[in-house]
Amino acid sequence: MAQQKTMATCPECGAKVRKDNLKAHVKKVHGIGEKDAAQDGQAKPIRASRTARKKVSPWPAIALVALLGLSSLGVFAYMTTLPSNQSNQNNNPPPSNLPVATIVVQNFGTIKIQLRTDVAPRTAANFISLARSGFYNGLTFHRIIADFCIQGGDPNGDGTGGSGTNIPWENTGLRNVKYSIAMARGSSKDSASSQFYINMKDNTNLDNPPAYVVFGLVTSGQSVADAISRVSTDSNDKPLTPVVMTSVTIS
Repeated sequence: MAQQKTMATCPECGAKVRKDNLKAHVKKVHGIGEKDAAQDGQAKPIRASRTARKKVSPWPAIALVALLGLSSLGVFAYMTTLPSNQSNQNNNPPPSNLPVATIVVQNFGTIKIQLRTDVAPRTAANFISLARSGFYNGLTFHRIIADFCIQGGDPNGDGTGGSGTNIPWENTGLRNVKYSIAMARGSSKDSASSQFYINMKDNTNLDNPPAYVVFGLVTSGQSVADAISRVSTDSNDKPLTPVVMTSVTIS
């Protein structure tokens, strides 16, 4: 009588196979058992995990990269749009009908300055009133510092004088950029009188609150201002040879 073979159920496919052949069946048919599969010359199949893997969305990382990129562009845009002239300090260009001051400087030439009565009404009006009264005629640029400013409008000629009237500070929104004109003053922001200066470079430190009040821009004669800024001075920044304003007129 033939010996009865013990049967077993394959855990992978449910097939009935002899118990002593179950292990070989699983290795050969289902690829379980890397060593035996390699011996059979078959590639081990890729099996799906019995537990579903958690999918990680890439969108949060993409959003973070985009945000950092936009922030960098914003910083770059800010750093590359610092004003270099008066016209781009306000959203709109200045009106075309603004008054112009003409300063004739003996032995140097003529400087023309557009006065911003639109944004600096009090300061510009003070300068216009003094010019029309002849106050500035014959006064000097008494303080000259190359690559900084040329300053004038003092009847004493040494930085101590004024017109006798002080002008209240006003926020014009204009900056101390190269060739802009602003009022000189003492430690008090309301102490400006008649003395003014022309910036010979972008003097951003003069914009620190309370800013020195800018009220115009040289539109003609920049080379004249440049030449004045290069004259020889003493240890107090006073020109060795007087730089005289022959006349200051308004048109």
